[in-house]
Amino acid sequence: MNIKVYQLFKITVFNLFLVSFLGAIMRYKIAFYFPFLEQKHLQEAHSHFAFYGWITNAIYLFIYKILKQTISKKKLTGFYNTIFINLFASYGMLFSFLYGGYYWLSIVFSSVALFCSFYFLFIFYKNYKKLTSLSRIWFLGGLFFAFFSSLGVFNLSFMKITHHISQDLYLASTYFYLHFQYNGFFIFSCIGLLINTLENIGAKLNSSEIYLTFWLLFFSCFIGFGLSVLWLELPIWLYLIIVLASLLQVLASVRIFFWVKKNWMLILEKLTPLERFILFFVGVAFFAKVLLQLASTIPAVSQFAFGFRNIVIAYLHLVLLMCITGFLVLKLLISKVFRLNRTFALGIKLFLLGIFLNEFVLGINGILSIKYISLPYSQYILLGISFLIMLSLLMILMNSKKSISQKYGKYS
Repeated sequence: MNIKVYQLFKITVFNLFLVSFLGAIMRYKIAFYFPFLEQKHLQEAHSHFAFYGWITNAIYLFIYKILKQTISKKKLTGFYNTIFINLFASYGMLFSFLYGGYYWLSIVFSSVALFCSFYFLFIFYKNYKKLTSLSRIWFLGGLFFAFFSSLGVFNLSFMKITHHISQDLYLASTYFYLHFQYNGFFIFSCIGLLINTLENIGAKLNSSEIYLTFWLLFFSCFIGFGLSVLWLELPIWLYLIIVLASLLQVLASVRIFFWVKKNWMLILEKLTPLERFILFFVGVAFFAKVLLQLASTIPAVSQFAFGFRNIVIAYLHLVLLMCITGFLVLKLLISKVFRLNRTFALGIKLFLLGIFLNEFVLGINGILSIKYISLPYSQYILLGISFLIMLSLLMILMNSKKSISQKYGKYS
């Protein structure tokens, strides 16, 4: 099947629209009576499709687009086929989870997507030295964490098969998978894409600086898993190591900030106002994430964070929507895959407004839940925001035309 990169990116945007559509249905079921589809099945379909149909697929495509510049067409076939198999598995998960939640068919499709990530890591490693960009180590690190996160999934499967389920181990395995997907695969891949963007606009990057920052974040990500299990009775020495890892993560994040600051004049010249705004938007969200993780090392804060579901939901949306999705949309703009007209640009702006309002309301709900107070009409407000996000993505999708000209700054 010979589908062009532009068409694959359009499918990926459609997948993001489907994620928003499922999110809107879930919130409609909370606000109003809707007898069709179980909420738990909707949540499982929504989360799996967001991970694999949207984020993983977008990252694979961006890496594939970068590799096209350096390796032969024959060697690209493995990457191309893996993208298609991952897409197939993503849609399989979408419909099977909607139908019956976790059962044999949804597990089969989940396993296919998981093994796709293993194979993508394998073929990327084989071609690692052919990629000259400094971003390559970040992509390799991200793909490694995607592989490593699967240990949590395998442990969950083992407990279900043997029927020996420990509640603490079950939660720890779930958080293990989520931590190394969010803070490992997703974040490292996005930093790799940031470095690639800076290189493409002619930024001067120091390789020693890039590698040092990588290893700081790499080791802090490993130890940082402890932040997800602070509710366990950890020895004091281990707790202190986790605090140190959190500080290293802050240090690495500050160093990344200085990469951008150092090349800001070049960014002003090469990026459009809309692209610069999204970069700032994502940067603020990323630093909020890092500071919240640092704050969670305080036992009282950690107790609140893990004790209130609304706070957990707000944090996960901060990372998944404002940081990861926001950055991937930025990379889509910078890559000039689509032609930017006024309606497309308006769709992007409404989408950013929607995810900001979503996080704002979830954050207020999370804070109020500490005092067991509920924000009045929050279910209707969040439903309205979900429709805003969904309609903005529909605007983007309907105006996703193949880019012809590289000059579209006037619409930003």
